[in-house]
Amino acid sequence: MTKYLVVEVSLVLILGVSRSSTNKENSPNTITEESAVSETVETSPKPTKAVASVGQKLYSENGCLVCHQLNTKLVGPSIKDIAAAYSGNKAGLIAYLKGEGEAIVDPSQAALMQPQIAITKALPADELEAMVDYILSIK
Repeated sequence: MTKYLVVEVSLVLILGVSRSSTNKENSPNTITEESAVSETVETSPKPTKAVASVGQKLYSENGCLVCHQLNTKLVGPSIKDIAAAYSGNKAGLIAYLKGEGEAIVDPSQAALMQPQIAITKALPADELEAMVDYILSIK
């Protein structure tokens, strides 16, 4: 249990640092989390530009990238695994991110996602939908 608490506290701290860094000006030589995401997407199957520009930005800004990489399982499942599990079930993913649905990708790690649910639950409906469209566009 202590191990999970340490992981959760670490994630909250990382999220706080990543969210505060989006408010600072970046020097030309600084690599941001957002640019790292863009580089990842460029080497992978591309979602539509409209979805990528809004949904990918929201995904990055809200700290999702800290735990969910495109192809690699980190703390949570990869974006591709999430997209595959919720394929054809956009409403299910939206419900989960609103705290109204059950985890279907890796239920054993659902407790680790709870601090993030508070963030996704507070998003306006159009932003949450754009983020979900981005996730589901990854094949």
